Amino acid sequence: MFKPLNLIAIAALLAVPTIAKAHSVTQTHFLEKAKPYAPFEFLIGDWYSRLATQNVSIHQEFKWGPAKSYITYASYLVVPGQPEQLHFTGMMVWNGQSKALDFLFVLQPGSGAQEKGAVVVQPDGSVVRQIALTAADADLDHFRQTFRKAAGGKVITSMMERTVNGWKLQPPGEIVMEKAPAIAGSNPAGH
Repeated sequence: MFKPLNLIAIAALLAVPTIAKAHSVTQTHFLEKAKPYAPFEFLIGDWYSRLATQNVSIHQEFKWGPAKSYITYASYLVVPGQPEQLHFTGMMVWNGQSKALDFLFVLQPGSGAQEKGAVVVQPDGSVVRQIALTAADADLDHFRQTFRKAAGGKVITSMMERTVNGWKLQPPGEIVMEKAPAIAGSNPAGH
């Protein structure tokens, strides 16, 4: 009994390095040197917009993935007296071929809808999220969300929808995104 167990243990020890090598990834340090995410860095953080006419706020959250290898983006609706409601969440990752960020977001979690597309930098430094929204019933719509740097560390964003007559600005039009100051020990996102 003792000898077969020793043989199994030795076989397992020999197999572990082989398994580890099969899943290792060579470090290239590409992201550190090329810095493909640099044009998107101004978006990182928590941003808040107040829609006074609708008594609603929007909380947009951009966060780095491990080693700044991707960006997560989530948007929440904030109604006074209620917890934040997740509108969408997902990941944006660098695509070396297109020189843009590819993204995939879950829209209204549980709805079966998704957004996918590319996030590109324009010559003026603005960032455009080109969106293909697919509903659970396979209905497809196209949108563009633009982010532009503004004075005072603010960002202006707007959403346009592709219609049969071209691109149409969606209500409420352009909105201002502002970073809320961090308060020690608080969790303003409520999640």
